[in-house]
Amino acid sequence: MAKSQTRKTIHHSIIVPAYNEGSHIYDNLLAICDSLKGRYAEIIVVDDGSTDATLAECKRAAKVRRNIKPVRLQNNEGKGASLFRGFAEARGESIVFFDSDLEIAPHYIVKLLAVMQEAGADVVAGVKDQAINRFPAPRRLMSALYRNTVKLLFDLRITDTQTGIKVFKREVLENAIPRMSVSRFAFDLELLVAASRFGYKIVEYPVEVSYVRKGGMGRMKFGSLFATFIDTLKIYFRASFWRWLEPSAGTQFWMIFFVLGVFLAGIGFAKILSPVILQPALDKVSYIIFLRFIPAAIRDPMLALAGVLIVLVSLIQLNKSLLKAFARKDRGDLAGILRK
Repeated sequence: MAKSQTRKTIHHSIIVPAYNEGSHIYDNLLAICDSLKGRYAEIIVVDDGSTDATLAECKRAAKVRRNIKPVRLQNNEGKGASLFRGFAEARGESIVFFDSDLEIAPHYIVKLLAVMQEAGADVVAGVKDQAINRFPAPRRLMSALYRNTVKLLFDLRITDTQTGIKVFKREVLENAIPRMSVSRFAFDLELLVAASRFGYKIVEYPVEVSYVRKGGMGRMKFGSLFATFIDTLKIYFRASFWRWLEPSAGTQFWMIFFVLGVFLAGIGFAKILSPVILQPALDKVSYIIFLRFIPAAIRDPMLALAGVLIVLVSLIQLNKSLLKAFARKDRGDLAGILRK
């Protein structure tokens, strides 16, 4: 009963992942507290296996502000794993993911919470405002490349998936997190893909990012960038039609047979409509493939008819596989999501 009453008083949970942020995490946590302006909120800071004084500084901040709750991961498991661990401790109905370095000012937390209420949104994602943010050229280039890759692969109505502030209704994370497998740099994308597949309303809000880290790419090194792109491709496969269909060897055979039918039908109709002139090197091969030893008046209609029949038989067989896929129970992954 006490736990239920406590949950009612906690409207928002701010989850802050931190890794080796000991030099400034104390001040940053207090700044986050000050930005909430008396709201009923808890701040769950998750130390992702830091090797410096991050945990000690988090505990020091918790003594000053009672709504700060430090959580410790023994090993460095990645930002996504830290956020999901924090969510396991969260009691609020609105969950905020917020980076600990304060490159995004904490007052945006209140702004995004207000947008969620005003827009009736299930998810509000902060996106980097290209008009006001000035990043080093290497970071701008990689961000543009990644944004365009995501735009090509996924039907997400959001321009930036990687900005370090997002707000979710609790229900969204309860449904999405169990389906996820990425715990490091591409976890933002997988989470938004899951939320989108469920049919939740996602809106974006422009934020200003104060880039303070040294180097052109900050913490993102080449190895991390490469791993992010690999994870992105894995997410695409797990959320793809092919993964949902799970074609058996028989289904794959009929797919190939279908393509063969289209090819033969195309050749047959093309030769009926206009003569095909082949080079001598191909002429010998085509003699057998295109049945040129049979009179043209019989051969060309026969190729067209054979192609059409192969396409029809293949479609019938593929239809059976699709019906089986539609009847398959939800497996709890990105490929099996049923919309609300």
